[in-house]
Amino acid sequence: MKKIIVTIMMIGILALAACGPQPVPAPAPADEKQPETKAVSIKVLAANSFLADIAQNVAGERLTIESLIPIGLDPHAFEPTPRDVTKIADSQVLIINGAGFEEWLEKTIENAGGNAKIIEAAAGMTMREPGEDEPGHGHDDDHSVESHAHMVCEQLEGEEPEETIQAGADAESAAEIVHHEDNEDAHDHEREIFVVTLVDLGDGTFGGYLEFDADDEESYAFTTSLAGSISVTSEDGDEVEIYQELPLDCDGMVKGLVFKLTPGEYILFLSGFPSETTLFSAGEVHEHHDDDDHHEGDPHFWLDPNMVIKYVENIRDELSEIDPDGRETYAQNAANYIEQLRELDTWIRAQVEQIPAERRILVTDHDTMGYFADQYGFIVIGAIIPSFSTGASPSA
Repeated sequence: MKKIIVTIMMIGILALAACGPQPVPAPAPADEKQPETKAVSIKVLAANSFLADIAQNVAGERLTIESLIPIGLDPHAFEPTPRDVTKIADSQVLIINGAGFEEWLEKTIENAGGNAKIIEAAAGMTMREPGEDEPGHGHDDDHSVESHAHMVCEQLEGEEPEETIQAGADAESAAEIVHHEDNEDAHDHEREIFVVTLVDLGDGTFGGYLEFDADDEESYAFTTSLAGSISVTSEDGDEVEIYQELPLDCDGMVKGLVFKLTPGEYILFLSGFPSETTLFSAGEVHEHHDDDDHHEGDPHFWLDPNMVIKYVENIRDELSEIDPDGRETYAQNAANYIEQLRELDTWIRAQVEQIPAERRILVTDHDTMGYFADQYGFIVIGAIIPSFSTGASPSA
């Protein structure tokens, strides 16, 4: 059955990101006794509107939280104006997401001067690494055959055979698969296509031996344009079990096999091919992105309400240090808001349960939904801009 790509717009989550600069805190349940609140004049500025909303729910009526970046403006494309720098300089507290999300921050703080206390909402949280939400990135036990096939076809798109390789008649004469780097920054095993000339195996079929070096502990996919068998043996002579067989029909490829490899040298034995030549490709399953596109990991924690709880706790604790007299207010407001976040989590799970597991597939504008996908059982099969930042360039 054809998979349906589902675009999820969870109203509850987006409310965290689409609120006004001075959102009204949610009322506490009627049976909860609220501590007496007295407003204090501490200038608190949040970098983004979703942080302003979270912080305002913690601060209640005791503080007014303003947002630096207007609603609707891409935070990745934000360039502070002189007025924004003045706002930061005049603030006593600046709340940021952290985890590298505010790419403009360091230089702006340097220009602003001042002594604003910086609260990092995401402090203490472990980021997903680049590509971790993509099929084939080290922890891919839960990624489907279809998602791996989709990724390999994306890698093959537009590629042409680099050269012709003569397969060896035995393991000792195995032909080495050499990656041709276009520049010094190219990854060793980005996918390339070769024409492989096979040897007659004497039984009416063709095959041969190839040598492949794996530099990383990854899932590697080998594809051919003809039906045949591929076995992989480590330098110790141990045969590597096939992890997945991919149904392919793209760029001339009809067969794909995925093997989980650790760094080392491997011998590939091709057998059972009906013709003397076949197209062949080898490479890691996931795509490689320019590390300079963004920071070292995914900072979009707030798209999982369970992770927002950590934001709330961090903001509560920091505000309590800055304003000890408000500690009770911040603690009670935070407890109320955490309860709402847990209710939101329950609601999302109920909605997701209505979607068949095999159809929980996401395509996003850029890599933002990894934590959400992990939490609620979705697979992110691609992004228009394959980076954690919209400032990166889209792929072909």
